[in-house]
Amino acid sequence: MEIKGKNALVTGGVIRIGKAISSELAKHGVNIALHYHSSVDSAIALKPELESEGIRVGLFQQDLSETEALPGFFSHIKDTFGQIDILINNAGIYPRDRLKNLKIDTLEALFGINLYAPLVLMREFARQIPEDGHGKIINIIDAKIFKHDPETFMYRLSKVALWEATKLAAMELAPNITVNAISPGLMMSLAGYEHLDMQAVAERRVPLKILGSGEIVAQNLIHILKQDFMTGNNIILDGGEFI
Repeated sequence: MEIKGKNALVTGGVIRIGKAISSELAKHGVNIALHYHSSVDSAIALKPELESEGIRVGLFQQDLSETEALPGFFSHIKDTFGQIDILINNAGIYPRDRLKNLKIDTLEALFGINLYAPLVLMREFARQIPEDGHGKIINIIDAKIFKHDPETFMYRLSKVALWEATKLAAMELAPNITVNAISPGLMMSLAGYEHLDMQAVAERRVPLKILGSGEIVAQNLIHILKQDFMTGNNIILDGGEFI
């Protein structure tokens, strides 16, 4: 696909990996429907920065855990911004839970944002692509799904489910829509763990002894978007940590 001039929806697109994705898309001439929830100041600050690349940018606020509101949310974006050609399901939350301390309210929010929202948005995206049209979906997952660790029990479960949904959607939506995934490994400190020396962590855990970045994710995302003979795949960016 020639991506210049296309319209993309990026969920969680104003901070961390999402910001890097939005910035890279803008550099390649992609118009961006920028989703955010609580990061209002970040969204307002990022908009003119992206627009300086000569693209259109729209800001769209939504709590993705409100699953029933998502069809209307997507419809509003389409009516305001135009047909969406690229869907990037990036938004996610990362509670550190175990089965024994599982809380139902946490579980509902976790699956709502990490799984149900991508599913509904993929459905709405597919419905608005014309029969003779083409679209691209990329789901941001996590390299952690390839190693079992109960420390983040439900988070991993939600991301494993999203990877399975990616493969199923790739089969159903072919040939008009490709559906792929990217699974980042060690990239940056989690909220509340900013004090950690992440390079030191990488040297202990990652065979390549280096830390990943949002920019690396974004560069690989552009590679996927430009491929027309790739669907149902998952690019793992972990420096070899989960070999």
